[in-house]
Amino acid sequence: MTESADRAGAQRAPTGDRLSPLWVLIVAPEPLAGSVEEEVARGVADIAEVARIADVVEACALVAAHPERVVPLVLMAASTAQPESVDTRIATLDEQAVLRRASVLLLTDRVLHDDLSLSVDRDRLHAVMTCPWSPGILAWHARAQTVRWLSTHRPTDPRTRALVAVDGRPVAQPESDLLRLLELDTHEVATQLLAGVERVLGPRPRLLLPAGTRLIHEGVDVDAVLVVLRGRVALDHASPTGDLRLHHDSTGSVVGLLSLAQQQRAFFTARATTEVEVVHLSFEQLDRALAVDASLGAAMAAVSIRALAKRLRRADQLQVEKTQLNHVLERERQQLSEALHLLEQARLDLVEQARYATLGEMATGIAHELNNPVAAMLRATTYVGEDLERVLASHPQGRLASEIFAAERDRAPRSTREERAARRHLEAALGDIGLAQRLFDAGIEDPDRARALAADPPSLDLAEAVAGIGSAVRNLEVASRRMCELVTSLRAYARPKGEPVAGVDLHAGLEDTLRLVAHRLRDVEIERRYGDLPPIRCHPGELEQLWTNLLANARDALGDGPDGGGRIALITDAPDARHVRVQIRDNGRGIDPQVLPRVFEPRFTTKQGAVRYGLGLGLAIARRIVDAHGGTIELSSRPGCTRVTITLPVAGPPDDEDIET
Repeated sequence: MTESADRAGAQRAPTGDRLSPLWVLIVAPEPLAGSVEEEVARGVADIAEVARIADVVEACALVAAHPERVVPLVLMAASTAQPESVDTRIATLDEQAVLRRASVLLLTDRVLHDDLSLSVDRDRLHAVMTCPWSPGILAWHARAQTVRWLSTHRPTDPRTRALVAVDGRPVAQPESDLLRLLELDTHEVATQLLAGVERVLGPRPRLLLPAGTRLIHEGVDVDAVLVVLRGRVALDHASPTGDLRLHHDSTGSVVGLLSLAQQQRAFFTARATTEVEVVHLSFEQLDRALAVDASLGAAMAAVSIRALAKRLRRADQLQVEKTQLNHVLERERQQLSEALHLLEQARLDLVEQARYATLGEMATGIAHELNNPVAAMLRATTYVGEDLERVLASHPQGRLASEIFAAERDRAPRSTREERAARRHLEAALGDIGLAQRLFDAGIEDPDRARALAADPPSLDLAEAVAGIGSAVRNLEVASRRMCELVTSLRAYARPKGEPVAGVDLHAGLEDTLRLVAHRLRDVEIERRYGDLPPIRCHPGELEQLWTNLLANARDALGDGPDGGGRIALITDAPDARHVRVQIRDNGRGIDPQVLPRVFEPRFTTKQGAVRYGLGLGLAIARRIVDAHGGTIELSSRPGCTRVTITLPVAGPPDDEDIET
């Protein structure tokens, strides 16, 4: 630490002093530091003490040791001999809060600096001076920076209010006429310009013009300016879309000055928007006044700069507004696109609903038309069976024929393994594979009876014929009953919506749906795990649409693998007394976790086909059906197990709920 710093530290103010002592620090090597201190002291001696320090680390230590002091200015020297960058040295200063608030004046002997970008970016560089400097300039600049810092950071400090320059100007007021005029408002500058013109040309008449008067015409040469003393003027510009009006703040107090200065035709039309009071100055009059009184040049420059600044500020505001409007427009465009997409989805859903309604009407009609013929077929099958029994009873071997016919007609389905075991047992008893096959096909499995028929060829022929008739009657009865069941299921499926139906058996609805989609489930193992469910109140047709869609989706998820159609499980239970639950599981490939949250979106599908529409209903509409019934639908998936869980209230949907599918 230098001697001056020691002296400054020894002059510490009393602890109770209400005014903090001011320090101006000089961070520079000797002998430069001494020269800087000598000059700076001449400028700030009446304001602050001056201390010189060799480097920034010592400066931080000095400030830390004297927390009561305030540092408004740090003068830091930079030279090619110093290895550290300016950014690094200023960053070190900023480690102390007192120095972080100080202004920094850089003294440098270098012609180019590339080591202070961070300081400029952080607004930590306030002035730069060349070393060596012109005599007196450093003292003047150090004082100006100190006074500016005080007026900004301590405006109420008595020392700030007491600082008055020799010429009596207030603190930090510019010395030049131009900068001084720029601190005035536009009207004051125009008034001073007009006063100077009148000193040269004499009093100028005032012109009182009504609102709507055009002062400057777009596209016309400008040969005069108008000084607006009272009223408001706006600038209009003609465009293919109509006249565009700039903001009033874009218009200065001297209209036509910019076009006159550039010797160009007016780009705008200046129009009075209120009654205005103006002074008309021709080009020649203005030129004469400027030639006679050179001091008017500063006023003219101030007016021009203010007009350009207003115009530029307005242009910047318009650019910001344009950018904001573009963002709003883009957001609204996206919202409109989404709305159009939703409308298209709604249109497609309505088309599907209309198609489904048409199919429902057709199904109802077809079921009605098939009902009577199928019932007649079933009755005819029963009559044929009864008549055949009477005919066979009248045969000489009527007892044998009747027994074989009844056994074959009423034979229960058996597994392939059971049939193979029975046939092998008969082959072992007879020793003839072909004969054993004939007798087995005739329904003869008892070895003793088989041996008796084998020894009597006519009886064997009769047994085979009667067995064929019994099998045909059995197949006819099964097919007729199957057709009756399909017609019943079809009528239930296409049942009109109407009011919710009470006492509905969910298991019956599931079985109806399984019959209707049996053609798609031929190679699929169906596992039923039905629990005890109470009857519920619901719209049966809509729930059967739901089961159809979910079963079709499950079948699609199984794919067409080499191991068959896979397995679908239907599991029902009652989680509590007020709800029933249905789970439909499949052991397919599962759904990608990334798309799983979207499967209930309208018209969503996956490229692999793991989620499809089934009969065009869509999982979004499936959810809508469940929601409208007052229930919930959940879907979870992993490879080998996809599970859809539907929970429905036993009480059914609210009476005023309108279920839209």
